[in-house]
Amino acid sequence: MSIKEHIPAGVELGVGLVLEEGEHYLFCIAGDRHVCPEGQLFFAGIGGHLEEGENLIECARREAKEEINCEIEILTARETYRVQSDGEIKTIDIDDSPRPLALFDMLYPEGSPQEGKVYYIVIYRAKIKSVIRQVKEDEVRAVISLSRKHVTDCLEAKPSINELISEGADIVIGKDNLDPETRLYPIGTARALALLWRDGNK
Repeated sequence: MSIKEHIPAGVELGVGLVLEEGEHYLFCIAGDRHVCPEGQLFFAGIGGHLEEGENLIECARREAKEEINCEIEILTARETYRVQSDGEIKTIDIDDSPRPLALFDMLYPEGSPQEGKVYYIVIYRAKIKSVIRQVKEDEVRAVISLSRKHVTDCLEAKPSINELISEGADIVIGKDNLDPETRLYPIGTARALALLWRDGNK
């Protein structure tokens, strides 16, 4: 069964990347175009909307090129999980190659223009093939390297960048664009991963 057979027709669909870097993972921190609460910024996986005429893998590669100017290698996952916005998780039978890690039913938050609607994100494991030297700054203010514990801790708390760095996180690019006291919270792919990893899923 294909991942697309689990997604209703005519809905908003995008791709998110779990960019692996040893025991850490790379996430983008919201750029200027994104509206966030005062003193806070969200972090999310590299990725974005599926464009007309492209497949999921093409979308993943295009978004990585646009947002962090890097080529990526998509990695297959051992299992695929369906992650609901309320945190419910189940495995689903997928025969795609490469196999996605997850399908996340992201519910748009209260107060957003799409409040109450679901945005479906197909999440793939990946690694970059080069050093990140440039980002699309209106979308990506910085790139941060986080452990699984950092990501899961952000579900309940909103640690500051300084607190995360003191616990082993690293700003890969864009350090000068950040106030170290800014607090971070996960959305999209990052939230799906926090839910997965909190429950011990790979």
